[in-house]
Amino acid sequence: MLKSLISAVGFVSLSLVGTVHAASVSPESYDMLNGGTGSFTYRDDSYSGGTGNPAVSYSALTGGLGDLTDGVIATQNWNVTPGPYVGWWSSVVVNPQVTFKFDQAYDFTSITAYVDDSNGAGGVSLPNSIDVSGAGNFAISDPASAAPIAFVMNVTGLTSDSVTLTFNHRNSWIMVSEVRFDGTPTSAVPVPAALPLLGAGLGALGLMRARRRTSAKAA
Repeated sequence: MLKSLISAVGFVSLSLVGTVHAASVSPESYDMLNGGTGSFTYRDDSYSGGTGNPAVSYSALTGGLGDLTDGVIATQNWNVTPGPYVGWWSSVVVNPQVTFKFDQAYDFTSITAYVDDSNGAGGVSLPNSIDVSGAGNFAISDPASAAPIAFVMNVTGLTSDSVTLTFNHRNSWIMVSEVRFDGTPTSAVPVPAALPLLGAGLGALGLMRARRRTSAKAA
């Protein structure tokens, strides 16, 4: 019985270590050149907390957060709902870069870029590919449909406290509405919800040992 209980406690301990799962990770800030203007405004107008002027096209924005991490994902093309998009014209910014900075190092599992695909309407197409610092280049296939897509990049093995994405132009314009990161902190600790089970097991183990000592004295 004692061996069984010890085994059970050991199993709980191991289970605690293995119950950390990847979740959405929010950056503390991101740095980039602001978006531009065309038929509409594609600047990162909500950018705040840093330096640079979000009201000026292609201004250098650093140390803040804005449209790319606000949770607003465009479901329609740039010419229907321009507000959520940050857009860069290839004649001004050849391949726009965005550097996301985090509060600590994370083991990232995936990065999702929400980008518009208008099949060339207004010069807007999907990026040809996206470079992820430390994880390589991810080519994007252009589907037949003309609708925004969520492009998911598997970056398992990427560990860092900052990640730079480079959006490589396919056409004149790139439009991005959101970027999402999934991963776990490199210093992840066991899930607290399972700790009571471990405590109960250790308590029962101590009680059994006390009973055995009492029985030995009585004998």
